[in-house]
Amino acid sequence: MKTIFNVEKICGIKIGEYSLESIQNNPNFIFENDPNYETVVLYSSEGTVINVNSWIECANYVEGGWTNGLITSSNSEMYYFLFLTGLLLSLLGYKFLQKKYVEK
Repeated sequence: MKTIFNVEKICGIKIGEYSLESIQNNPNFIFENDPNYETVVLYSSEGTVINVNSWIECANYVEGGWTNGLITSSNSEMYYFLFLTGLLLSLLGYKFLQKKYVEK
């Protein structure tokens, strides 16, 4: 059920009768461009990009795990570094202000 939702969300509503099963069983299948279909850009999990020009081509790739949003991996070390740097700067600022106002 989730895959059907993704296909409609990414590729649009299915117009006409298409069989994804026949495409998946034929490694030599050639997709025909649909002049009425607006090109959709899809991304694989490895970051590969493809432009699809028909609903059936789009549905085929989405069923295969492609998506319309590039998934980036997060670098948690960067967040730790920024947090610790902010904490250090806050402590240094606090000590500076404390020293400046306590001495007066």
